[in-house]
Amino acid sequence: MRGTACILALTVVATTVGCVGAGRDRAATQEAAPLHGFAHLVGGEWTTILASGIPLRETWSWEPDGRSLRVVGAGSVADGTPWREEQVFFVDEATGEVRVRGSNSYRNGRFEGTLRFGSGTAEAQMVIEQTGWTRQLVRRWRFDGENRFETELLEFIAGEGLVPLVSWAYTRSRESPALTPRR
Repeated sequence: MRGTACILALTVVATTVGCVGAGRDRAATQEAAPLHGFAHLVGGEWTTILASGIPLRETWSWEPDGRSLRVVGAGSVADGTPWREEQVFFVDEATGEVRVRGSNSYRNGRFEGTLRFGSGTAEAQMVIEQTGWTRQLVRRWRFDGENRFETELLEFIAGEGLVPLVSWAYTRSRESPALTPRR
């Protein structure tokens, strides 16, 4: 049951593009940006299929300021309950840290944390407040080219450390033009 609750707690990432940066070299602009590790996810729709056979979809888009990314997730879980999630990744101007804030439909989840990029990876450490509890979670992404990524959710359990909860493999299921953020 823990895996089911966690899939409801954080099914990640999505949105469609909303910013314009025409005339700029997309790769050069995004390489310089603090959120460059997620830039290739912008545009199109990303889909994962749950063990129940139900798809969950995400879209990633640049916010109008071009300095933050919004991810919107939608679908339903095995019992047909609608699933919704929204995340925003941004750079904290005061600290320079990449941060994430979001909410989802499972137990009125609200989460916040920090994010670090590695070579072809990203990791977020988050605290999620849900009706009746507070949890410490870690989300990891591993990118496999431009059209696939894997992500896993882990929870910090006192006395046990990080315990894997659930993982998903997302593929780009629909393409749309990825526009460059403004600087």
